Amino acid sequence: MNKTLLDVSAGNTASDKELWYRHVKALYEIWEELGKHFPNVEFETCSGGGSRVDLGILRYAHQCWPSDNTDAYSRLSIQEGFSYFYAPRIMTAWVTDASCGDRRKYERPYSYRFHSAMMGMLGIGADISRFSEGELAEFADYIALYKEIRETVQFGRQYRLSSLRESPLHAVEYISENGKEIVAFAFHQGFAFDAPEPRLYLEGLDPEGLYAVEGMDGKLHGSTLMGAGLETGLWGDFDSRMFRIRLCEG
Repeated sequence: MNKTLLDVSAGNTASDKELWYRHVKALYEIWEELGKHFPNVEFETCSGGGSRVDLGILRYAHQCWPSDNTDAYSRLSIQEGFSYFYAPRIMTAWVTDASCGDRRKYERPYSYRFHSAMMGMLGIGADISRFSEGELAEFADYIALYKEIRETVQFGRQYRLSSLRESPLHAVEYISENGKEIVAFAFHQGFAFDAPEPRLYLEGLDPEGLYAVEGMDGKLHGSTLMGAGLETGLWGDFDSRMFRIRLCEG
């Protein structure tokens, strides 16, 4: 249903309007039947039923495709809006060769593109046969890293720390169900020489707990991470960083 049915779109009769209801109802019945016959198959909803995703289709679909716009920068806003109603574990997010329609090649670095896609269900949409050995190794490293954090991202508590609507810094935090693993992504869109380095102020931590930040010496209290924040180290245009933080035992 990417295309409107033009022969009925101008109709105002009850039967014309009921067509859309009957279409969605029939779609649900087909998906329900498919699920019964193929219980081990994962189904993805795109632009069927109630546009791209609706609560009804999620009774039968395991994941959904939020948008054909796979630009990593555009996806930050798309994924933020999506997250207000749906969980990251059903949101497919791909790292792709080029933008929708192949109108231009991506100018975002692989790190930025992967970090953006790792905030959902990471996927690859690219002709990897054209990749160099170095690119293949870089992709493999990001995929392995995602497998380590995906449970926290997909099933943890999510905090929107900073939005593109308010700041050049976009940041999202995920805390595992047991509270011991924290993953945060930070994205900086435009560098200005007279602007201070953006800081990351975490949320949802134990103020008295001690946390270890991967790549940093020492430990910090939760109150410090939430009140004083972390230096992001983001200076360039379309720069990004992923933080891994663990609650220390004892």
